[in-house]
Amino acid sequence: MIKYIQSFLELLYPEKNICQICNIYDSSINDTYICNSCLAKLEKINGSVCKICNKGLSHNPDLIICDECIKNIRSFEVSKSPFYYKGTVKKLIHDYKYCNKTYYYKLFGYLLVQFMKENDYTNFDYIMSVPLHKIKLRKRGYNQSKLLAKYIEKYFDISYIDVLKRVNNTEKQSNLSKYARQKNLQNAFTLKNNKITKLIEGKNILIIDDIFTTGTTINECSKILKFHGANKVYALTLAR
Repeated sequence: MIKYIQSFLELLYPEKNICQICNIYDSSINDTYICNSCLAKLEKINGSVCKICNKGLSHNPDLIICDECIKNIRSFEVSKSPFYYKGTVKKLIHDYKYCNKTYYYKLFGYLLVQFMKENDYTNFDYIMSVPLHKIKLRKRGYNQSKLLAKYIEKYFDISYIDVLKRVNNTEKQSNLSKYARQKNLQNAFTLKNNKITKLIEGKNILIIDDIFTTGTTINECSKILKFHGANKVYALTLAR
């Protein structure tokens, strides 16, 4: 109970004009939740990137699609991420998920909204989040990806839908090899009920998650959605 109360309170704080990273007060911060100094520490993905998974192609800028996307059939159309998963970004995401820094959803949500605007990445019928298994959700107290998706929903004319459930309490993906990640998530997701098929049929759906590593999680969710009639599936993560 204490953990749930703490999570609820952290959804409300910190107040406006305080940077959520360094806690400095700055009247110019307002609803951005981050000062310019801390924003500069977040390493953005730029330059030549894979048109499917957003992986950097600095080693060969003439490429359009990376080797991974050439070798593996992706069930999603495109996945985008504003930041590299390292340094300050990596620590912030870790604290958001495992250290009860629930209020970081405001900062991350703001950054994702700005990224979507700048990249014209808003033409979707529905937005959804990668589901957590009920055991993990109970332990953590919140779904970090759902908080982000619900934040984004407020800024665009995209309705949030809760259509998938995680039926297997899978091992943590970051502990596994690429092959083990794929095996770990086989049959891990399913539709909540068959009535959802009519809801998603022919629709373009955006999936929100925190990190894109190999793309296995996004891919498995996309497979289920497309099998049940979704037209196209896209993804947006904080980092990769």
